[in-house]
Order: sequence, then structure tokens, then C-alpha cells
Amino acid sequence: MKNRRPGKSAASMTLEASIVLPMFIFFFLNIMSAIIMIQTQCELEAALHQTGNELALRAFDIYEGEQLLGESDGLGFGLLEKGGMTVYAATKIKNDLGKKLSKNPVMDGAQSLNFLSSRIMQDSDIIDIVVKYKIHPVVSVMGFSGFDAESRYYGHAWTGYDVSGNGDTDRQQEEMVYITEHGEVYHKDIDCKHLKPSVKSISFSGLEKERNADRKKYYPCEYCGEHLYAGNVFVTKYGEKYHGDIDCPGLKRKIYTIPISEVGGRSPCSACGN
Repeated sequence: MKNRRPGKSAASMTLEASIVLPMFIFFFLNIMSAIIMIQTQCELEAALHQTGNELALRAFDIYEGEQLLGESDGLGFGLLEKGGMTVYAATKIKNDLGKKLSKNPVMDGAQSLNFLSSRIMQDSDIIDIVVKYKIHPVVSVMGFSGFDAESRYYGHAWTGYDVSGNGDTDRQQEEMVYITEHGEVYHKDIDCKHLKPSVKSISFSGLEKERNADRKKYYPCEYCGEHLYAGNVFVTKYGEKYHGDIDCPGLKRKIYTIPISEVGGRSPCSACGN
């Protein structure tokens, strides 16, 4: 009976390992690349939606050109004009992602993000944030250096105006007026001073002597004005309520455009209704 040569078996195993191990590493790195690419896409989408939702929520203040009260984001948000919103969105997204971009193995850092296709409230109330970038594998493969990718946020800004219409010709020919959700008057001028509340901050202790432009006292807002005993509150020039929260819905007037025949029991505004 012939004896088997142990050296031949060891050499065969070494040869197989030299072939299989690189292939295993190659497939492992590609799987890891795919996972990182998906994670990158998710992180960008999350940053886009966070920034897009913020712009949508604060669109009324931007649209009216008013500086926001309260907290500051350090980027001059309240002073932004429409043309600078894309710059703000790009800066905000890059700041939110932070070091994740510079350490991302499938991207070339923040400089690889391209926002030139974005259109934010340009002649409309649409917020369209588009970011284009290039993704490449962790280990380059012959014939596959990477590919172009795109993430997008598309939404409607909350400007407070409801200008949706229908195909009814008679309704379109009828005079249209403006009302607020809880207002008791209707307005003929969209730029009426009563539709654009000027918000200011005063101390709670000074409320007793404070009066609005109509010489009326301020009463607590049903949403945020109750149980306030100190600190600063927010009031408007023509309103009759004081607020403890700058983001209170009582300070953000939702304006509707309706035919004058549907004003119901509302009376004309003293400033623009005649």
C-alpha cells in the first residue's frame, strides 16, 4: 500500500487559500461599499427633509421679509432673501452632516455636493432642494470608478395663502377677498396692515399698561398665554392677545382667498374693506 505525500495536500490548500481569500476580501469590500452607499443616501435624505421642512415652516416669515424673533441659527436666517435660500439650504445640510462627509469612504467630502439644480420659492411657493454627488466604491474596480447619485426634497412652502382655485368661470370673475381663519372681517388688499402682524416682545409686568393700536388691552392667548406670570411675552400691533411662544399658531395667520359672496357675517376691514 502506497503512502500519501502530506506535502502535496498542504500545497493544494495553500493554492486554494491564495485564490479564495482575495475573492472573499473583494466581495466583502463590495458588500461593505453597498451598505455605506445606502447609508449615505439615507443620511442625505434625512438632512434634506429636515432643512426642507424648516424652510416650509418658516416660509411665511421669509416671504414677508421679516426677521425671526427668538433663537438665532447663526446664518442670518431671518434676513435671507429668496435668492439666498439655496445657499442657506446647502450650508445647513453640510453643517448637519458635519464630519460624516469628510470621513465618508464612498464620497469626496462636502465639496462633492452640488446644489445648482435647486429651486426654492423662485416665483412660486415650491421648495425643490436637489443635491447631486458622485459615489465610488471603497476599492476601485476596473471599469467601475463610481456613478452619479441624486437626492431631493420637493414640497410646498407654508406661506399662509390658500390660492387654489377651480375651473368655475363665474367664481373667477367674482371679486376675491382675503380672510383669516378666526377673523371677523374680510380684506380687499393682501398687503393690509391687519394681515401682516408686527410682532414685538414686551415684559409680562408691563402688560397692564400696554395697549394695541386700537387702544385695547391684551388678554392671554388660548393656546400659549395661560399660566404666564413673568418673563417676556409677544404681542402684535393690532391683536388683542399676548403669547408666550413665538411659534404660536395665533401669531401665524393663515390667509384664505375666497369670493366676496362667501364672506358670510364678516364685516369689511376698516383699513382696506371700503
